[in-house]
Amino acid sequence: MLAKLKKKLNPAYLGQTRKKALSFIFAVLIFTFFLSAFGEMKAGFGPFDLQLSFDWGWPGETRLVIPPLGEIKANTHRWPVVLSATLNRIDLALLQHELLGVTDTNRYMSGFIIRLRESLYLFLAKLCLVGGAAGVIAALLFGRRCFQRLWRMGAVGVLSVLLIMGGVLISFNQQAFNNPRYEGALETAPWVLSLIDQGLTRLPEFSEKLSMVAGNLDSLFSKVDHLSPLAKVDGELKVLHVSDIHNNPVSLDFIQKVIDGFGVNLIIDTGDLTDYGTALETELNRKINNLGIKYVFVPGNHDSPEVVSRLKKYKNVIVMTKRIYKINGLTIMGWADPAIHTPGTLMVGDEQLEIEAQMLQEYLEKSKEKIDILAVHNVKLASEVEQRVPVVLYGHDHQPEVSEKGTTVFVNAGTSGAAGVRGLANGNLPYSVALLRFDRSEGAYHLAAVDLIRVYSLHGKFILERKVINQAQVSVENREETGSEER
Repeated sequence: MLAKLKKKLNPAYLGQTRKKALSFIFAVLIFTFFLSAFGEMKAGFGPFDLQLSFDWGWPGETRLVIPPLGEIKANTHRWPVVLSATLNRIDLALLQHELLGVTDTNRYMSGFIIRLRESLYLFLAKLCLVGGAAGVIAALLFGRRCFQRLWRMGAVGVLSVLLIMGGVLISFNQQAFNNPRYEGALETAPWVLSLIDQGLTRLPEFSEKLSMVAGNLDSLFSKVDHLSPLAKVDGELKVLHVSDIHNNPVSLDFIQKVIDGFGVNLIIDTGDLTDYGTALETELNRKINNLGIKYVFVPGNHDSPEVVSRLKKYKNVIVMTKRIYKINGLTIMGWADPAIHTPGTLMVGDEQLEIEAQMLQEYLEKSKEKIDILAVHNVKLASEVEQRVPVVLYGHDHQPEVSEKGTTVFVNAGTSGAAGVRGLANGNLPYSVALLRFDRSEGAYHLAAVDLIRVYSLHGKFILERKVINQAQVSVENREETGSEER
């Protein structure tokens, strides 16, 4: 035992161990570099030319890149690997020829998937060759240059690739594509997302839309106005949730772009349109009257009776203060922030909020109305109705978020005005809204998905994160209008 210890403490032995450790580290670095630098392949199948690529990154992602429209990402696996497919070219003539006379879309897509799978097998083979080459290079740089060592290191490189890709495949979650993240330009987002949502089932229409632009994708962005979203799904209702505009008229330009691009049916604003609650401030946002769709407003703690009075003069605005309405087939309840009834008070304490939350619950019970959406400014007002209301919309804290608590989905639009003038001190705050997508089946509406949308400027990067909702949990009945009003 003592002899072994002396041997390990011997300077020559320590130097040899250090050399082996450094050789191993450099071999790993060479392997990772080779896969990142040479792990790509052009794949042409049918009318599509793709660039498949391998890279390192955390969390593990799969990306579909359509330059210059943007990219769609999904956290599909647990390994620190980023797999990307970049669409470089679409041969429109060939695509239209293939789609000519297609009556069975599923059959066409099955053949398409087979061709894609073959390309992926070739891509895996190339990655194995790159890994093997990295192993051989490492063997040439470190250690004895003999055939046996070169063969072993090459085999280690190939097996390492198979191990990594096997881990990716085993942990791969195809359902992650239900909750994608889109990054790109605001103008192109509706078309790209509708392509992902419906393009596989509307291939002839997809081809017709593409025929309006040049076959070269480099010119696509300049003609994106021609690429309107594909036809809307029958029975779909889109509700845009905005909040905390705070006197920023630019936000209404952003909201108008979302309305036009995504085909919004209804807007619900959960308050803080102004900063000080003056009628003059309301005039800064008079574009609300020109949005072209119904605008439901629930006053926040920065609003006032003067703001409510001015908004009520707008033809398309419905101000909800402790009322229940039937709007676009949804039963919506709005509850104003208690600060609006307390002159000179910008914020009320938690005790007052608790009292108001209890009053809200009692009002809901007395009305015996089962509502679809509860809209409040401060989420604390909804503390007593959790599990009893399928959807709660709120704002106040300027942090966009979607969360599920039991059978209730809580949606925070963040700040649609980037916190207004106060946001200038914090340039990191984006303009944010939430787009709620309701599906209709058997005479009932249910929340299918929520898209959190952020932009840092109207001409900057557009980010959309989708959250698919468990439809069984939040199914919404389409109820009679008894005891409620509609405007």
